[in-house]
Amino acid sequence: MADHGHGDRARGFTLIELLIVITILAGLMAVLLPNLWGVSESTKETTTETTMLRLESGCRTFADKHGYFPPDDLRWPEPEKKAQWKSDNGQNTGIESLVCFLSQSRQDGQDLGDLTNQLVNTDKDDHGVDLPLLKRKDRVEIADAWGTPLAYFGKFGLDRQQTIAIDENETTVAKAKKRDDGRVFGEGRGQLLSAGRDRIFGTADDLVSPKN
Repeated sequence: MADHGHGDRARGFTLIELLIVITILAGLMAVLLPNLWGVSESTKETTTETTMLRLESGCRTFADKHGYFPPDDLRWPEPEKKAQWKSDNGQNTGIESLVCFLSQSRQDGQDLGDLTNQLVNTDKDDHGVDLPLLKRKDRVEIADAWGTPLAYFGKFGLDRQQTIAIDENETTVAKAKKRDDGRVFGEGRGQLLSAGRDRIFGTADDLVSPKN
């Protein structure tokens, strides 16, 4: 007569082993996933800060040629210069203006064409004429690694809030970030600001350049 009891015990032992393995895997996931998420978020922060440093470098190139940092209102400061592009719609103005002025020529800033994955147009506006270096007419912004357009405050716009379009249907307000002593970062030059991982301006995870 076959020993059915032995077979039952073998099957029961296999089930227990399976449950143990599942428990171990669940425990490993609980430990590893937060760490992997943290690495991903850290990478996004680094990517965003690198982009802002690059834009800051472009601002210095622009300033070396013109004697001032790029405007944040799409207007040339010199009375004799008249913009050939469309007027502003009041959304994403600072970063759109920065992209515009840096994209006039390599002597004015730098070619941002390789930032394809970060060029967005959340408010769907049109520039009216080609941006010479980018060769496109849509009025683009540069987004951080979370997809939110950066805010750019020029030297004379550090005290003005800006409207940032998250998408066509949602906007938020950005204000220049201040240091603990109450002075703004980038005083006398300008400031680039990212809303950070929570995509909300004015919270602790905001990223700013320059950092003094």
